[in-house]
Amino acid sequence: MFLVILWLLQDFLTVFAGGGMQIPGLFMLGIIYRLICKDDSDGSLWAIWSAFAGGILWDLRWVGIPGFFTLGNVIVVMLVIKVWGSIPPQGRVSGTGLLIFILMEVSQLVPPLIPIIILGGDTGWTFFFLQQIYSLPAILLTLRVVLKKLKEKAI
Repeated sequence: MFLVILWLLQDFLTVFAGGGMQIPGLFMLGIIYRLICKDDSDGSLWAIWSAFAGGILWDLRWVGIPGFFTLGNVIVVMLVIKVWGSIPPQGRVSGTGLLIFILMEVSQLVPPLIPIIILGGDTGWTFFFLQQIYSLPAILLTLRVVLKKLKEKAI
């Protein structure tokens, strides 16, 4: 339910901005938050399907061509699963702030970059760079919440 609310909030903010401002990928930040902070004994298959579903909906709603954001979202989720899963649980608290920041930044870089690379970047680069600037506060806020949650879990 948390991810659905984030997707709807991101969609609402995009509509409200009217194209004058690029909205950060709140949905992807939510998926990464859940992947990093929640202990899933079931595995991370839910994250791949959530990223796929959210990407398809986003593509149909805004891009018009299904597959661009879907591919980017799934690539990011698989990257986070691989990188975060390779760190032993004992080492996930201290010194992982930079790694988590990089993973969150990748979640904001890859999905909007794929349509620009595939379709050509004449006008897309300006919107891409603006989105990266606007997504920095959301990344930093999510990073603070994740690090706080990890410290509480370690205590």
